[in-house]
Amino acid sequence: MYWEGVMSWSDRLLIDYVRLHAEGRWNSVARLAGLKRNGKSCRLRWVNYLRPDLKRGHITPQEESIIVELHNRWGNRWSIIARSLPGRTDNEIKNYWRTHLKKKVKRPFHQQQQQQLQQHQQVQQQ
Repeated sequence: MYWEGVMSWSDRLLIDYVRLHAEGRWNSVARLAGLKRNGKSCRLRWVNYLRPDLKRGHITPQEESIIVELHNRWGNRWSIIARSLPGRTDNEIKNYWRTHLKKKVKRPFHQQQQQQLQQHQQVQQQ
């Protein structure tokens, strides 16, 4: 589980509360668990860091190809893309795209625009 030796008392309270009462009603979770956080903060902490089914570690080449394929189809709709990668969060996928893939992968539409520009420049040179 999430770095047992480093886990804060508020993380432990949040995990225990969600185990007992399930996910949802995050404003109630914050208040009833005795956390000094708001509901949004509890939800984000759970979804992005504490959920037991989160995958940790590097994105695999297979996951990377899925991200590229789905980004071509859906664009920056990270939560839709994340549904196809169990254990990965939309935030993690977005950050991976922006730091590793954005410059490597050119979208087909962008390539069409470049080709049209090159053709236009060639016509002007003649």
